[in-house]
Amino acid sequence: MKEIYVLPKFTKGKIKFKDIPLFHYNTTLKTELMEGLSKTFAIRLLEAMLYTRKFEEMIIRLKSGKYLPYDGFKFIGATHLSIGQEAVAAGTMAALNADDYITSTHRGHGHSICKVLFKLYSMKREGLLGFIGEKDSKKTTEELLEEAIGLHLFKTMAELLGKEEGYCRGRGGSMHIADFHSGHLGANAIVGGSMAIATGAALSSLLQGQKKVVACMVGDGATNNGICIESMNFASVPQFGEGFPAIFIIENNQYGMTGQQQGEVTGIPHLSRRGAGFNENNMHARTESGMHILSVLSAVSEACDICRKGKGPVLLEFKTYRYYGHSLSDKRVTYRVPEEEKEWLQKDPILLFSKEIVNNKLMTTSDIESLTKNTEQKIEEITLKAAKATDPKVGDIYYGLFSDTKSEDIGDKYKTVKFNKQPKQFKRDSAGKILYRHAVIEALTEEMSRDNRVVLYGEDVAEYGGAFQATVGLYDIFGRRRVFNTPISEAAIIGTGLGAAMTGLRPVVEIMYIDFILMAGDQLGNQVAKTKYMFGGKAKIPLVIRTTIGGGKGYAGQHSQSLEAFPAQFPGLKVVAPYSAYDVKGLLKASIRDDNPVFFIEHQHLYIEKDVVPEEDYTIPLGKGIIRREGKDVSVISYSHQLKACIEAADILEKEDGVKVEIVDPRTLVPLDTQLIVDSVSKTGRGIVVVQAPGKGSFGEHIIRVVQEQAFDRLKGPLKLISAHEVPPPMAQTLELENLPNAAKIVKSIRDILAL
Repeated sequence: MKEIYVLPKFTKGKIKFKDIPLFHYNTTLKTELMEGLSKTFAIRLLEAMLYTRKFEEMIIRLKSGKYLPYDGFKFIGATHLSIGQEAVAAGTMAALNADDYITSTHRGHGHSICKVLFKLYSMKREGLLGFIGEKDSKKTTEELLEEAIGLHLFKTMAELLGKEEGYCRGRGGSMHIADFHSGHLGANAIVGGSMAIATGAALSSLLQGQKKVVACMVGDGATNNGICIESMNFASVPQFGEGFPAIFIIENNQYGMTGQQQGEVTGIPHLSRRGAGFNENNMHARTESGMHILSVLSAVSEACDICRKGKGPVLLEFKTYRYYGHSLSDKRVTYRVPEEEKEWLQKDPILLFSKEIVNNKLMTTSDIESLTKNTEQKIEEITLKAAKATDPKVGDIYYGLFSDTKSEDIGDKYKTVKFNKQPKQFKRDSAGKILYRHAVIEALTEEMSRDNRVVLYGEDVAEYGGAFQATVGLYDIFGRRRVFNTPISEAAIIGTGLGAAMTGLRPVVEIMYIDFILMAGDQLGNQVAKTKYMFGGKAKIPLVIRTTIGGGKGYAGQHSQSLEAFPAQFPGLKVVAPYSAYDVKGLLKASIRDDNPVFFIEHQHLYIEKDVVPEEDYTIPLGKGIIRREGKDVSVISYSHQLKACIEAADILEKEDGVKVEIVDPRTLVPLDTQLIVDSVSKTGRGIVVVQAPGKGSFGEHIIRVVQEQAFDRLKGPLKLISAHEVPPPMAQTLELENLPNAAKIVKSIRDILAL
């Protein structure tokens, strides 16, 4: 249904931008105390900054060898420090609720330390006991808090040192720390890589009505990255009638790595100006001091209030400074001068706030010195303990790669009870058949009815029903909050799907053509595929990425590729390529119920093919292939639309040569039903693999490797791969027909290998 009319209006005028505030928060501790900030909380702010500073100073000592926990100790891993930036981390986390979410960066020790610290500060006795794993204790609440802080810092340091006791069991290390129990969705080593994830988490909060805020911590360098633009645009879409509860926090420490933001690699002096490009209120953008913790606290508190009122997103830039290089191997002298550093050191956030603490008589200088010394001592104690913690077992290397759970047996807990239009199954023909694309729609309809956490989004999937009409009618049934269009932003579509899946939804997102997945390579390969494993196996990621393969329609090089080997290359993704309408429905339903990310490939030529599809509920397990045709002379392994040519070739060979071809369809590429393939080739002694992609680097080559490793001694001759030519898909019909495998090529190849 058309909701917004786009009319030809050409009225003369000017676009006017609202002002973007610069450094308006110049509040003092005295003022904040008068307005209700507690003395205890003020001291907590200083304490959080000290814990962060001393933690990172310990990293310097470990890296340089000035602190050796034991003889022979060797520090390995990344060393991206945020010394000088502590006010941004502590001020931000202090403003959030304990159950709010954050995403972080490779320079994120402070974010991680402070997120959990302020959660612990807000806990009552029972919560602290749960955090340290005790049911009861004679210790005071303050003693329990100190123990919980020590445990938190220990788990953080253990992760940096690659230990089993670390937050991510040593799988992530310094650049990839997460604690999902505390709303920390993960630090990210890809610049800007977490921005779409944060946007997806905000989308999830919005659609579930949770009022949880997502603070997306990024450096200034991220604002020059495409995913930044895509994410902020995605978060600003107005179609839900309320704004995304996302706060994009730019921690501008002046340098991307060595590239200087101001005057060198960015054409504007204040990155908050980016907000003017996304909505009429400039994303409530502002620039404030990142060296004054109360300025950070005030700005983020106001942003949280804006978001909880449904008026987000918000863009905040905090001007700060890192006192060390990009990493400890960067001595910074080639691109920075001592005079610049000296000026910033005079604005040190701990120094500035310590003076305010003393001036307001909350602590004496001696008290602060004692607090600093105690903090250093605690960091030394937890570092010694972490250095001697457990190394992960080699045999556990696969731990955390996949979840072994599904959303089966959920009963009526999540059942959809309100429909805009009652769903109906498609009418079967006299043989009980329906179209492949109708089977897709039925699968989506049934799973969205069964589980209201399932949402569908992508380009043109709503009223229009998708480029191939495979989502027609779903918008009418479920409405905009369950089925909606997105900007043309493949990276944002994939990344938001990940963030939404990690925070309670079960998204099905669509990439129109598989060719476009290359636009989202980082979000697919570095984010979706790695998140669960990298963060210690803690996250469930029930995300389905639907896409299509084409070829044979004259669409040429950028709309006709067969790139199934691309997602299959990344451990952590399941990859499905169904052939029949029966399979596409059963496999799609199974994929939606799976608690792992599934890359689901439909073929455009199959959408109009028919098959028998039962009306009753059914699923097909992932990783279970099928013998499409029994045979004894040669095994042909293929999947998706290429099976049609294989079946046609088998018919020709049986009729003309009396050859019995066995056709094996793995149905899912990851996990691959290796046993089914090996058993078939072992029986026939001969094998041909048929794929639509060029042979070099194709998934067909992987299948051949598997067979040769496990059935080499039973082969009567070499395996053969039938594939496209080593060229991009051509447009001209003669060339395209030559490029694609067909029945004639398969027949010839089989006759050739039988003649050996």
